[in-house]
Amino acid sequence: MESFKYKDETDRSYGATGMAIGLLIFDGEDMLASIDLDASCDDEMVAMSPDFYFAGNPGVSAKAAWNQMLKNYNIGLGMLMSNLLCRHLVNGNRSLPSQLRSMLHDIAMEEGHEACSLDDDEIDRLFDKNFNYLTKVFSHHGVQTVAHDFASFLLSKRSISRLDVLEQLASLRML
Repeated sequence: MESFKYKDETDRSYGATGMAIGLLIFDGEDMLASIDLDASCDDEMVAMSPDFYFAGNPGVSAKAAWNQMLKNYNIGLGMLMSNLLCRHLVNGNRSLPSQLRSMLHDIAMEEGHEACSLDDDEIDRLFDKNFNYLTKVFSHHGVQTVAHDFASFLLSKRSISRLDVLEQLASLRML
């Protein structure tokens, strides 16, 4: 049975690579703090800035707050998709098993309902749009080359700053 668990350190580095690329794709690089392969748990491997964990602000309109929550939901979902797609399409050179896609969809549904009060059809449209786009991104030869290089760099350094991430992935902007 396929799961989200990492098989080894290489798989872990490709997962972190996917999340970093996903952040850039969804214009969330300003929310990244660092990446640490030696983090005590998988959820802490990619550290985000406090802005990502929106807690609300009485000085912000309800519409602005909801838009920020939707953006963060989309970024989080994109990072999870990118993690799995990079691990499978780039490192494993195989498509994402339908079981994992279904598990991703279930997470998207749960989070979409909880975080943004989205309807099922809204979540489905967002999920399909992002999944199809990210599948194309991680199937692109140029992106795969950058991902391989970044995963190797990350494995050798173990822990890198936001600036290191942006510098190492700068070539993505030219693809």
